[in-house]
Amino acid sequence: MRCSQLSPLTARALRAMLSLALVAVVGACGRSDPPAGGPDAPVNPPPGATICAPGEPMVELTGEVASSDAKTYRILPFFVAPGTGRIEVAYGWTEGGVLPSTPLTATTLDLGVWDQHGYRTAAGFRGWSGSRQGRLDQDRGPVFIAADEADRGYRPGVIEPGLWSVELGIAAVGPSGASWTVQIACLSGSGAGAPVADPVDPDHVAVAAPGWYHGDFHMHGYHSNPNAPDWDGFIEQARAADLDFLMVTEYVTGRHWAQLGPVQRANPDLLIWPGREIITYFGHANTFGETPDVIEYRHGFEDVTLGAVQQASVEAGALFGVNHPTTFEGALFENFCRGCAFQLEDDIDWSLVDTIEVQNGPARVSGSEVGLPIPLEIQNPFTLTALQLWDEVIAGGAFPTAVSGSDSKGVDAPEDRARKGYGSSATVVYAQELSRAALADAIRAGHAYVKTLGATGSPDVTMEVATADGQSGIYGDSVAADSATLTTTVTGGTGQTLTYLSDGAVARVVPILTDPFVDTWEAGRSDGSGPLGTAIRLQVATLDVITVIGNPVFLTPPAP
Repeated sequence: MRCSQLSPLTARALRAMLSLALVAVVGACGRSDPPAGGPDAPVNPPPGATICAPGEPMVELTGEVASSDAKTYRILPFFVAPGTGRIEVAYGWTEGGVLPSTPLTATTLDLGVWDQHGYRTAAGFRGWSGSRQGRLDQDRGPVFIAADEADRGYRPGVIEPGLWSVELGIAAVGPSGASWTVQIACLSGSGAGAPVADPVDPDHVAVAAPGWYHGDFHMHGYHSNPNAPDWDGFIEQARAADLDFLMVTEYVTGRHWAQLGPVQRANPDLLIWPGREIITYFGHANTFGETPDVIEYRHGFEDVTLGAVQQASVEAGALFGVNHPTTFEGALFENFCRGCAFQLEDDIDWSLVDTIEVQNGPARVSGSEVGLPIPLEIQNPFTLTALQLWDEVIAGGAFPTAVSGSDSKGVDAPEDRARKGYGSSATVVYAQELSRAALADAIRAGHAYVKTLGATGSPDVTMEVATADGQSGIYGDSVAADSATLTTTVTGGTGQTLTYLSDGAVARVVPILTDPFVDTWEAGRSDGSGPLGTAIRLQVATLDVITVIGNPVFLTPPAP
């Protein structure tokens, strides 16, 4: 989730399907003469191209956007002349009108770069930095790409001459519009090659034994935030949260895929699982696993759809998850939290959704964080609406496994990490070993539950289902029976409350009086269950916050 700051709550809004058209390539000002090199030059610029060449003044492109342009993209082509060894891009925008902008009305433009392979090819993608880097109004300087190094979120590699593109993502536009400026400099440099890629071994086994393993499904590092810790600091914070597996889901880019091999080898007892967060302006998703040939994210641009990205990612072997689906819903928050609420339920195949993030960020939020005049921390309201959506999806016949993600960038102060840092919530998965393959099998099976207060802050809770004819299972499993015995064991939850929900409705509430606490309940199928059968799940809660969310077991009709 990428928000400017937290803001007053809204009720869950109706989702609207939006269809956007590509905004035409804007005109550009700058040098348009052919590059030096004569007829032997390896590449010739197309007629009228904007030329970017070493030793020449930087190219400056300008334009305007209106509120109707929000959630679209502008492709700004420029020709990179031979001899270029480094490209630098800076950009900025100025709000229109005379009234100052607010977090609810501000313009936000995102930045990406594509090389001569084209702006619709994975090979052409050189990086994306959102609105956090390259800004003319900030001190970090322009985004840069060179052969041997590149800015965070961008891919180094030889700078080949040809038609490159700056991508402006029109994430949000204020009511009076805005004017923008893009500056591009092409500098001379060596022909050094790109750093050698050293990715994580996808077959690494961290622990060769069955067990319950704790993970964070939504973690950002340096390629998502320039203030994030280095990889050593990332691992240090993850270990402090007692995590066993780390889903490293940087924004859009796959730059980290080539860097994390040494980090995995230095920490063989952990499982590092890289992925990426797909930032669309209509909702966010995670893919877990490297997909170098699937890098698209621009739902609504030309013929790009998240459904196609999902299909290609799954075919490439990745798991696919929907992120913070009900966070900051409604038109009021379109500028404030760009694309945070998920509006693409009808564009994806829910049967191919492996996870849904029912807990994102801290489980408790302060009144000031959500704009309420109360001095206390309260239950994160977006957890409640995400659970409601999850129940609806299950009732419709799909079963994405409920998981949690801190969504942390690792920049929280030490005193705040337990509440909102890495591992501030954790998903506990029962797998045959701590490996990517075993975890993937367990996640797809739903053998998991969520600890909203982290590995040590929430109780340990197991739920088993058994029938008179010998069927049995745990979270995520199905039994064919009209009734079944549920046995739930809670450790570390004295004083809290155990609640069972059947098809989304409260069916049983039990106080947790001992430690450990064992509850046995004879549950039955309900009328009107969905295609998957009667879904029975559990929650554990204190007086003010849900501490555990269990994936359901299913009771299906017995065989005739």
